[in-house]
Amino acid sequence: MKKRTIMNKLGIAVMIMTLSLSMLTGCGKSGDRTSDEVSTEENADITGMVHLNSADEVSTFMDEVYGGVAEDLLPMQVTTTELDLADTDMISYHTGLTDLDGIEGIYLSESMMSSTAYSAVYIRTTDDADAEAIRQQLMDNINPAKWVCVTAEQQYAVLVGNDIFFVMGYQDTASAVLEKAIAAAEARNMKVSDKLEKANPI
Repeated sequence: MKKRTIMNKLGIAVMIMTLSLSMLTGCGKSGDRTSDEVSTEENADITGMVHLNSADEVSTFMDEVYGGVAEDLLPMQVTTTELDLADTDMISYHTGLTDLDGIEGIYLSESMMSSTAYSAVYIRTTDDADAEAIRQQLMDNINPAKWVCVTAEQQYAVLVGNDIFFVMGYQDTASAVLEKAIAAAEARNMKVSDKLEKANPI
């Protein structure tokens, strides 16, 4: 009887030790991430979105922008299209840009009425792009009178994350669209820069 009792106690002790070791091992696995990895995840929420990731996301963004602008301020039949980056003449005509380094996509939003002085441009950039320089080139080189018979009165450009939002048109329209674009970016936790602005003689 005593031998059996000792064996049972030994068996229980071995089982307890085995369970303890497996629990310790499990705990080690759950804490495998380095402090750098953990801090990176925590910082993601602070940093926010840096880019919109697709044409669909840009389209949704622009729909939100226009949905918040008074109808009487918007041009008729505004549509947003993705420009072909291989068509350098078209890119230059609509944006004034000739160097596309650091650019992932360019999206043009204009009225189908060709005599309306209104244009919004969203530029998706790469992670290593100099978005500030691209924004400045856009502001300096875009043609506010590209419609020939009309001229955009005011133009604005901001960085949203590391992407670029630009709008030009009549003062009231351009400022209203910019305001809603900033709100749409902030809703996505995208950092919004200071704005560049320029008035054009009409």
